[in-house]
Amino acid sequence: MTHEIYTSGKMPKTSVLAVGCAEEVGDTRSGPIKRNVFVIHYCLAGKGYFLGNPVSAGQGFFFLPGDTVEYHPSKHDPWKYLWFIIDTESPDFFLKHYNADPKTKIFTYDFVDIIEEQYRAVKRSKDFSISPVEGMLTYLNILKHHSAQKGGGKATVYAMSAREYIETNYHLHPSIASLAGYLNISQSYLYRVFFEEFGMSPKEYLNRFCMEQAKMLLRSSDMNISQIAAAVGYSDVLAFSAFFSKRKGCSPTAYRERTKKSDQGA
Repeated sequence: MTHEIYTSGKMPKTSVLAVGCAEEVGDTRSGPIKRNVFVIHYCLAGKGYFLGNPVSAGQGFFFLPGDTVEYHPSKHDPWKYLWFIIDTESPDFFLKHYNADPKTKIFTYDFVDIIEEQYRAVKRSKDFSISPVEGMLTYLNILKHHSAQKGGGKATVYAMSAREYIETNYHLHPSIASLAGYLNISQSYLYRVFFEEFGMSPKEYLNRFCMEQAKMLLRSSDMNISQIAAAVGYSDVLAFSAFFSKRKGCSPTAYRERTKKSDQGA
């Protein structure tokens, strides 16, 4: 089963085709063989070699469709790693984003603890093709936020990823349980790191973001109230009107009329 990663900014459209983990010596060697897929490996512990180049914990390597590859574990300290088969419209993006060596395709990453948590989640599952992939859909966004927040720590990475998920999926009005599940963390931990970063709960952030989107649509679009309600995650227009009135002190219709008069006066 293929699972698409939501993307934003300059990140290309990308899907995870499969994910797995390996630590038995016989399972962590391959080739020489020509592979026709794009694969990323994260080394979590131990050491190994990719095309003769050493790779250790905190490093990883790529190979692209058409590459002939060979990799094997160290005899004295065999590695364990997490791998992904990726479908993307721009493999070169990852080489640059990970700052990988263009010749060896080896990169260094400094969020081993986050990947280790996902590794354990994959190991707990009996079906690598479904639920673990859903649990791993965050990894590109975690990488992106981690790269932008050097020194911020794991809590900041999760908080930033949660905020982006909310702003991308607010129209679905996601529950906090679903958001925590998406990030593969507990609801209590999500609440704590989000509040520390943004000074409010994830639910309050979602409500404020939905409110701002609703106000924008009321001011600048010809959509009716029911359509605007649906656009910000409310299937019940009465529930949306109650939500809006409680926060703004007037109904959506009254807000629209007031802003139009204000614009005409200007």
